[in-house]
Amino acid sequence: MLDAGGRATITLPQNYRGIGRFSVREYGKIWNIVINGNENINIAPSGSPKGEGQEASPVFEGSPENRFLLDALARQNKIISEYVEVSGRPQNQSPSYVLAPPEQRMQALDNEYKAFRKELNDSPLYAARIVEILNCLSGTGSSFNVSQEGILEELRDFIVRKVDFGDLYTSGFWQPVFEAWVQTSANDSLLLNDARHMLGRCGNDIFIRREVTQAIIRMFSKYAKDTLLAELGTEYLTMPLNGQTAPEIVAGDSLFLPKNSLIVFYETGCGNCHNELEELKRKYKLLTDNNIRVITISADVDRDVFVETATNFPWADKFCYFKGFDGENFRNYGIVGTPTFILTDKDGIVRGRYAQLRELLKE
Repeated sequence: MLDAGGRATITLPQNYRGIGRFSVREYGKIWNIVINGNENINIAPSGSPKGEGQEASPVFEGSPENRFLLDALARQNKIISEYVEVSGRPQNQSPSYVLAPPEQRMQALDNEYKAFRKELNDSPLYAARIVEILNCLSGTGSSFNVSQEGILEELRDFIVRKVDFGDLYTSGFWQPVFEAWVQTSANDSLLLNDARHMLGRCGNDIFIRREVTQAIIRMFSKYAKDTLLAELGTEYLTMPLNGQTAPEIVAGDSLFLPKNSLIVFYETGCGNCHNELEELKRKYKLLTDNNIRVITISADVDRDVFVETATNFPWADKFCYFKGFDGENFRNYGIVGTPTFILTDKDGIVRGRYAQLRELLKE
């Protein structure tokens, strides 16, 4: 809302938490902003509009989160920049503000940086967690003296053992962090142990456990490590794996084994599901020409919503039991996220699990 003086008020859902980007066109600037809880944040530019000789930057009032984020990033960048300058300058050309020899100054900066990292770790603020996540993704070590191998080990340890998955989920960096985990793990045995440890850390938080499980499934599938899913075991993961017989589909009062089938799990209102279903309709003839039976199973809980969506599907097999992810078919197939595609062969054996239709069709 805009008041008479042109001040804007933006109201977000109660207890909303996350990172956003705030921009004002006249200032030609985009600002990162932390939203946490019910802070009443006042934002004002400290400089003049673009074109009047000074670039505007935001001033946050009533928001310890945003003040901490700006200050922490500025402090960290200053320490790192000074260390890079001192470490790369010959001893007889030290800048005037460096009173000690370069080695001494480098050690002092390293101590300052380690103290800063400890402040981050000890801070209860959500903004501190965001800075830690950014440091993880940028490959910034806990000290200037950490080797490249040590930095990779710190990154993996942070993802597997420290990061709060709830904070990570709302940060906007969920996918890149899981990508970094897979890419920096030395071997499959380590990945397997890491996956078990991460799922164990989810505790009884069903939503986060589902999201972490789905991320692990997608990462292992993307990097051709599907065999690790079988080794993960049913204690952590319940799903039919490639090469196993697909569970029978519950269809009303009857059951049937899906043979030569593409089983699609979706939910109305899910943007990715909508896009994939539209693509599925476009490719439906191609699938039927290859004798593939299309079966869609919805996580909808509202009958009218399900019917409105499913009516437009050209295939006959479309099911929903209005129990969300607790529906029997969802449980039997270990579905933790939508959309999910399961492909079976003529004997009802699972031959693929995909998040997008194009992953299937490119094969």
